[in-house]
Amino acid sequence: MEEIEVTVQSSLSSDEKRGRFRIRVSPKITVGDLLKLLCREAGTSLHKDYCLRSKEHGILVRTETLAASNVQDGTFLHWTSSGLGRKCLSWRNQYCLFAAVSILIGILGIVVFCSIRFKGGSHQQSFAIVFDAGSSHTSMFIYVWEASKLNGTAVAVQYGQKCDVDGEGLSDFEEEPDLAGESLHNCIDEAEKMIPKAEHSHTLIYLGATAGMRLMSQTNYRAANEILESVRFTFQISPFKFVDPFKSVRIINGTEEGCFSWITSNYVTNAFKVTPPGAPGMPAYTIVPTIGAMDLGGASTEITFVPKNIAIIPNDYRKELQLFGHIYTVYTYSYLCYGVREVAKLMFAHLIKSQPGKTEFSHPCLPTGFRESMAYNDIVNPACYHEDLNTTAKSFIFIGTSNGDECYNSILNTLFKIGTCEYSSCSFNGIYQPEVTGPFYAFSSFYHVSSFLNLSESFTLNEFTDAMDYLCSRTWAELQEWPATTKQRENLHLFCLKANYIHTLLFQGYKFTNNLWKSINFVEKVSLTEIGWTLGFVLNESIDYPKGHSVELISSMIHRADSHLCGVHPHRLDTYS
Repeated sequence: MEEIEVTVQSSLSSDEKRGRFRIRVSPKITVGDLLKLLCREAGTSLHKDYCLRSKEHGILVRTETLAASNVQDGTFLHWTSSGLGRKCLSWRNQYCLFAAVSILIGILGIVVFCSIRFKGGSHQQSFAIVFDAGSSHTSMFIYVWEASKLNGTAVAVQYGQKCDVDGEGLSDFEEEPDLAGESLHNCIDEAEKMIPKAEHSHTLIYLGATAGMRLMSQTNYRAANEILESVRFTFQISPFKFVDPFKSVRIINGTEEGCFSWITSNYVTNAFKVTPPGAPGMPAYTIVPTIGAMDLGGASTEITFVPKNIAIIPNDYRKELQLFGHIYTVYTYSYLCYGVREVAKLMFAHLIKSQPGKTEFSHPCLPTGFRESMAYNDIVNPACYHEDLNTTAKSFIFIGTSNGDECYNSILNTLFKIGTCEYSSCSFNGIYQPEVTGPFYAFSSFYHVSSFLNLSESFTLNEFTDAMDYLCSRTWAELQEWPATTKQRENLHLFCLKANYIHTLLFQGYKFTNNLWKSINFVEKVSLTEIGWTLGFVLNESIDYPKGHSVELISSMIHRADSHLCGVHPHRLDTYS
C-alpha cells in the first residue's frame, strides 16, 4: 500500500514541543505508532497523555490503524494532551533546574555586558525603513535588529505597525511625477516619531516599487524614472541614512518580489531555525522544511516554493538564496498583468473585443443592478493588452448580470491556456511549474478576498466555491448590505470577479487539487508580522550591512543551552549548497 502524507500541528503547552510536522507513513500503522514517530522527530519522549485529534477535534484511538481512523493522504491532525498536562517536576528537580538556569543567565549576562563595554560605543540596535510601492497603494514598514548578525544575516523583527501612504500607488503620478516623493511625507514623519532620534542618521531607508511601476516603465519609461527621482530627492532631505540611491530606490523585478516574500514567510514561521529577539508569538521550531509563498497584488502574482526535486528546475525558474549561512534553491515565477487590478481590466477589454461595434455590454462578473461607465484609457493598459479593440469609442457601459458560472468560464477561457507545455509540467500559458508541495501562505489579495467571504485562515476548496457562488448570486442592492470596510466598498462590485479569478488561478492554474488546497493558509500576519516582500528584502540586504559585534544573540544562546538541558536536539532544516 502506498504511503500517505499527514500534517500534524502540535498544540502542546509552551514548555513542550510545538510547531507543524509533515510526515509520510503507511496507513497500516496505528495512531500510537504515529505518535512515536512524531516524538522521535521532535526529539522528545512519548507521554501517556499525548493524543492526536482530528480536524473536528475528536481524539483518535491509539490502537486503531490510521486507515481505520479515516486518516488519508493530506489529512490534518492536532497533537495535543488529553489530560491537564505533564506532571510537574519534583521540588528538588525544580530547584536544581532553577539553579542551573540562574547560573547560565548570570554567565550570559557577564559575557554580553563585557562585549558591550568594550565594543567602543557602536550601536546595539539597527533600524531600516522600507516602502512597499504597490500598484494601488504604498505602505511603509520599519524593522529593527540587534547590531550583531547570525551567520551574516540580520535577525530582524517588525517595529510597530505599518503606515499607509495617503492616496493611490506611485504609478498614479504618471502625469505629475514630481509630486510622487511628497506623497510619502506623512509616513516619513511617522517614522521620525517612532524611531529614536539618536538613531535617525543610522537608519537605512528604502523604496521598492513593484508590478505597477514595472508596467509603467514599459510604456512610459521617462515618467517612471522621474517618479523614482522624486522619491530619491525626498529621501535625501530626510533625516535618515540614504546611500546608493539607485539601489535603495528602484523597481524590483518579479523574481525578487517572489523570493523576498518566500524569505519572509519562512522566517516568521521559524523554518530557518532563527528566533528574533523580543518577537511575540513566534512559533517553535517547525519540522516542515519550508513554506511556499503566493502573493497576489494589483498588477502581478507570484508563486515561490521548494519543489520535491530541485535538480530538474530550469535555470530561468530557479533562484539560489543565501540566508543565515545556508543556501536555499527555490522555484519562482511572477505573472505580470495577472494581479487583480489588471485582470479586471483584461476582462473588460475582452468583452469589447468579442462584440465589435457595441458600447454597452452585459458583464457576468458584476452584480445585477450595477451599471458603470468606463473610459477607454481606464480599461486598456498597453503593457498588458496588446490587441486592437477595433473601436473608436472613448467610453463604454458595463451592466452586471450576477452570473457566477459564466464569469468563471469567461475568466478561464480568456486568461488561462491550459495544456500547452514544452516542459515536464506546467501551470498555464506554457509556464514551467513543478508539482506544488508542502504548506503555503497565500497573502495580499488572496487574504483580502477570502476575508471578505468570511472564511477563516484555512478552508476547503468546496467551502471557497460555496462562498464564491453565494456572493456572485447577489444583486447590487443585496451586495451593498454586505458587511464590508470602507476600503472594501471602493471596489465592492469586483469581489465576485476577484473570487472567481483566485479560484481559477489556484485550482486550474497552479493545480491545487481538493487535497492540496488544504495546505494553503490565507494570511495577512504571522507572529504579528505582515506577510509580504519587505521583511525578506531587509534580511537579504542585511548581508551587505556593516557587521556589528560578534557576540551571539542572547535568545539563541539561551535556546541552545535550554535544548541541551532538556535533551532536545532540533531537527535540521533541509538546505542545499
